Amino acid sequence: MKREPMEVPILIAGGGSTGLSLAAELGWRGIPALMVEPATVVNPHPRANAVANRTMEYLRRWGIADSLIGAGVPADYPAAYFWVSSLHGREIHRLVLPGAAELERMRSQGVADPRHELHWSPYLKTIVGQHEVESVLRRFVADQSDIQTRYGWALEKFEEHDDRVVSILREQSSGDRHEVHSRWLVGCDGGRSRVREQLGIGLEGRGGLASFVSIFFDAPQFMACHPFGPANIYFPLHRNYRGFLLNWNTGTTFTYHLILSPDTDWQSIDPKAAIRSVLGRDTPLTIRSVQPWTAHALTASRYASPGGRVFVAGDAAHLFTPTGGLGMNTGVSDAIDLAWKLGAQIQGWAGPHLLDSYDAERRPIGQRNTAEAADNFDRLFAVMQAGDEIDADTPAGDTLRRSLQEDLRNQEKLLKSSGVLLGYRYEGSPICVPDGTPAPPDDPRVYTPTARPGHRAPHAWLNDGRSLLDALGPWFSLLCFDGVHPITLGIEEAARSCGVPLHRVVVNDVSIRALYGDVSHALIRPDMMVAWRGNHVEDPRVLIDRVRGQGASSSIN
Repeated sequence: MKREPMEVPILIAGGGSTGLSLAAELGWRGIPALMVEPATVVNPHPRANAVANRTMEYLRRWGIADSLIGAGVPADYPAAYFWVSSLHGREIHRLVLPGAAELERMRSQGVADPRHELHWSPYLKTIVGQHEVESVLRRFVADQSDIQTRYGWALEKFEEHDDRVVSILREQSSGDRHEVHSRWLVGCDGGRSRVREQLGIGLEGRGGLASFVSIFFDAPQFMACHPFGPANIYFPLHRNYRGFLLNWNTGTTFTYHLILSPDTDWQSIDPKAAIRSVLGRDTPLTIRSVQPWTAHALTASRYASPGGRVFVAGDAAHLFTPTGGLGMNTGVSDAIDLAWKLGAQIQGWAGPHLLDSYDAERRPIGQRNTAEAADNFDRLFAVMQAGDEIDADTPAGDTLRRSLQEDLRNQEKLLKSSGVLLGYRYEGSPICVPDGTPAPPDDPRVYTPTARPGHRAPHAWLNDGRSLLDALGPWFSLLCFDGVHPITLGIEEAARSCGVPLHRVVVNDVSIRALYGDVSHALIRPDMMVAWRGNHVEDPRVLIDRVRGQGASSSIN
């Protein structure tokens, strides 16, 4: 290392979905950063298969959401899910949701009620592989002039100082090392995070829920091999085949996630034999790749270093079982939360406690979401214990299937999970102003739109066809439901005096005002979360200081 150290404001270690999302959000905001990623190409083996409606709302702001709709499963493909004994056995239960094209058709009919599931968000889940998401994000990040990327580079070690972090990066191909000085380091470096390990951060929760082998394959005649019809996911319940098959296109390319019996070496599994076994017949197959993985429900004991210059996010901060599609999406929301707070530091208007709120807000969500995914897995695994009796044409077989079907009806939150994805809340956040209203139920299945501070700003359709979320500015936004008057001007002047970027949005819609709690104003954070709402404010400067992390006060309203 004879060259001069590189100087960057923010170093992002890891360029998977979380690291790329952090780089994308920073770049979109004009905040400089360097992202390094050991892999030169995106892992082509699909992992996560669902982009949450909340994640799609972020992608919408970046202008790239539409590129993912239909990039995997076509928009007009049936969004069906089948629980079967096997693909040569019996159907036990099915769930059919509207696909992207059907969703648009349904929304065009009737009143756009934001309290109806169809209008909770501009999106439902988008079925597309994580590899497709990361490819789109790589292209977007490459277009951001403030973001530098180094693929094929890995973080080797770092030292945290009072005023900077000194990191050593290694080029994988040459072995050359580079010294980088940054104000902050964010570890988005996966489940085996070097950043988390060097910080000595432990993991809390349940580890090793189950071991899987994931088989990525092409089967051109797959749909002709079973009677169930097209679907996004098939769940074989017979204990010899238990797991799930994820569809990546029109029913010719899948991953089969087979749950392994204890002490089974994944390398002992013949992938073609496993697929033919669950199908119950021979069919032409091409195996693309085979990878093992282990399901966990673990969360880091803290998300930041004691010195406050090093953070973990994504899989470095939490490890999931994929049941519910929460892992990648939780990581992306970590990135969005942290990005604006780092941006505020770079721009000079952040208070001294703003970055402390990252752990306070996101770690409880990591604990909540890993527990929810584990509950989904536990319930699903519990109905995967039967053998041949699940197909028996006997009274006992009928009784077993009815029992399983009833259980599976109660498990639909595994797939209909907007309550988790949209209904998270930053209870007790030091940078939100509570208004004394009770929290709505935290129901995994059902999202209750609310503008209670600490919750996601509810989406609603404006008269011009845009989402209300589209009208928000990139930093803070002040929604004005009574036009502009002294309260508006006072908050704007307080923000201006602190250097806080604030965008005024006048909303002349009584139904949206009612959705936001019949208040005259609502202050929306850069991450589209509600910071404050009310009809009056005693001291606008105290309010602005609170939401920028300058310090809490009980005398805002």
